[in-house]
Amino acid sequence: MELVLFVITVSVACLLQAIIGFGSALLATPLALIYLDKETVVSSMVVVGLVLNGYLSRRIREPIDSKLVRLLFLASLVGMPVGLLILRAIPINLMKILVGILVVIFTAALYFGRFRIPDSKLFTAIAGLLSGLTNTSTSMGGPPVLLLLAGRGLPKNEFRRTLVSFFFLMGVVSLLLFVAGRVMTLQRAGFGLVSVPFVFLAGLVGDKIAARLPQRPFKLLALGTLFLAGFCSILAGLT
Repeated sequence: MELVLFVITVSVACLLQAIIGFGSALLATPLALIYLDKETVVSSMVVVGLVLNGYLSRRIREPIDSKLVRLLFLASLVGMPVGLLILRAIPINLMKILVGILVVIFTAALYFGRFRIPDSKLFTAIAGLLSGLTNTSTSMGGPPVLLLLAGRGLPKNEFRRTLVSFFFLMGVVSLLLFVAGRVMTLQRAGFGLVSVPFVFLAGLVGDKIAARLPQRPFKLLALGTLFLAGFCSILAGLT
C-alpha cells in the first residue's frame, strides 16, 4: 500500500515540477513522511529528483547562465555534508514539523511576496549553501534558490531549466554522499527506483503542458497544493 501511495504522490509531484520547474520534493516529501521513515523518503526522492531533473534539463531547450549554476552548485557542496548530519540527528516527528513549516512559509512567501535579493555572488553563494544543506537533510533544496531567482525576472523556460540543471548536479553529489554515508541502501531507494517509469511519464506530460498552456494557472495550483502538503506535514508531526 505504501508503494502505491508513493508512486501516486511522486507522479503528481513530478508533473507539477515539469510544468513550473520546481515542486516535486516540496510536495512529495511532506506527504511521504506521513507513511514512510525519513531515510527511505529522502533516499527515494534523491533517485526521483536525479531522474526527473536530468530528463528535464535535456528536454527544455533554453540557454541558461552557466556561471550562475556553477556558483550555486559549488556553494551547495559545502552545505550538503552538514545536511547529512542533520538528517541522522533529527527525530522523525520533528522532521515532519520542520519540513511542513518550511513548505508553508516558502509557498506563502512566493504567493504574497516580491523578492528583492541583491544580484551578487555573495547572495548566490549563500542560497547555494542553504540549498545544499536542506537538500541532504530533507530532500527539499529548492526554497533558497527559488527565493534567489524569483526576483530576477527570468523567462519561464530559462527559469525552469536553471532550476532543474542545478538540482540535477546537486542530486548527483547527494547520491554519492548518501551511499558513502550508508544512509542510502537498495531497500531504502527501492520506492524511488520503482517510480522511475512514472517519473519519465510525468516529466514528458508536464513539459508538453508547459509548452502549450499559460504558466500562471498551474503555478497557482502548485502553490496551493504545496501549502496544503506542508500543513498536513505539520499536523502529522504533532500527532
